[in-house]
Amino acid sequence: MRNGKGDPGQRLSEWLDKLERFDLPDWDSLPQLDLYMDQVILLLTRYLSPLERYGEEKAITASINNYVRMKVMPPPVKKRYSRVHLAYLIIICTLKQSLSISCIQRMLPEDHGEEAARALYEAFVRQYRSSIRFLCALPIQGTCLEIRRDASLPLGGGDSLVTTSAILSTLSKSLTEYLLQEDACDEEDLEDE
Repeated sequence: MRNGKGDPGQRLSEWLDKLERFDLPDWDSLPQLDLYMDQVILLLTRYLSPLERYGEEKAITASINNYVRMKVMPPPVKKRYSRVHLAYLIIICTLKQSLSISCIQRMLPEDHGEEAARALYEAFVRQYRSSIRFLCALPIQGTCLEIRRDASLPLGGGDSLVTTSAILSTLSKSLTEYLLQEDACDEEDLEDE
């Protein structure tokens, strides 16, 4: 198979097993001590390593300062990052694999205080866990989601697991962008009144 090694069904099973074992840290598990950039990158890499994209850009990079400059997250205090920063970075690094930074920014609150960050992060982790449970519970074969495992055709064939997951990813991204666009339109309507 050109796009991966082995049987797609087996690879799906391995990926779902890995996903079920993966969990984002709870708010209270995030360090209470402020950290320097290199410590933040090491910690985020450990937290998010199961989400790495193979052969693609790393989810965790030293471009954290760009998020501060773009006002996606609050600036560090004396070059040190707090639990609030870690929460924002976990959310940003998780979502940036499929969404633009401008979309992610619209999903985050403007209030960068600890209570707002805690509420945002706890809700994100709950929804992330719920999404993983949903995905792992999907009946992939023999239901409305018909997927064949013919790996001999380009991209695994038009109705392959590879093609289906790519389509679902695209549709999910499109839905997210559409919903965020509606929020932006609603905000503009309120400003006009």
